[in-house]
Amino acid sequence: MKERYNIIDFLRGFTIIHMIIFHLIFDLINFYNFNINMNFYYYQQYICISFVFLAGLSENFSKNRIKRSIILGISSILISVFSFIFDRSYTIYFGVIHFFFSAGIIFYLFEKLSIKLNKKILFFVSLLLFIIFKDIYKGSIFFKLIDLPENLYTYNLFILGLPKATFTSGDYFPIIPWIFLYFSGYYFYEFLNIKKRMPSQNIINILGRHSLIIYLLHQVILVAILKLIFG
Repeated sequence: MKERYNIIDFLRGFTIIHMIIFHLIFDLINFYNFNINMNFYYYQQYICISFVFLAGLSENFSKNRIKRSIILGISSILISVFSFIFDRSYTIYFGVIHFFFSAGIIFYLFEKLSIKLNKKILFFVSLLLFIIFKDIYKGSIFFKLIDLPENLYTYNLFILGLPKATFTSGDYFPIIPWIFLYFSGYYFYEFLNIKKRMPSQNIINILGRHSLIIYLLHQVILVAILKLIFG
């Protein structure tokens, strides 16, 4: 059995659990009209930020990138197709799996450019860029203090983070700003001192080791269970 970074598996599994909880709440509110009077924005952002940051960190351990890219590419297409069939109003045009596929390609292209640079400094630069551009898809940057010209959004470049005002996606992770968080996760490895060990059989670690398949299947399972319960 191959050794693994158990702490990374644990954090990924912990985030997966919260993602399932959030999507369960989302389904209850949007498909079954549950009245849950709470603001889940920051909970959602915690999950999103954790997922992308950990994915970037995991680039340090990735070996078969071509195989992974093929899996992510096919998965992203299937997600768009099936979400369109299930409910067109919640079609996922560029969700987190689409982003991971794109980020892997971008990372491959830029990785060699940063070899001679100080990765600890790059971590802070990447994190700062993420913070500055966090709301670019909403029309502003730098904590909404600077509004961007409206003509930047006329071509609906939603993949880059410049969508039209009418654009919607059931899940949306544009390249900007999330690529900066992805890179900051990768560079954060320079601050760590962790070692591989035999894989932990903790249920959270097991979930973390199978995060992609769980992500792809969990909504289908949730919808099926809720259908059985509520009809």
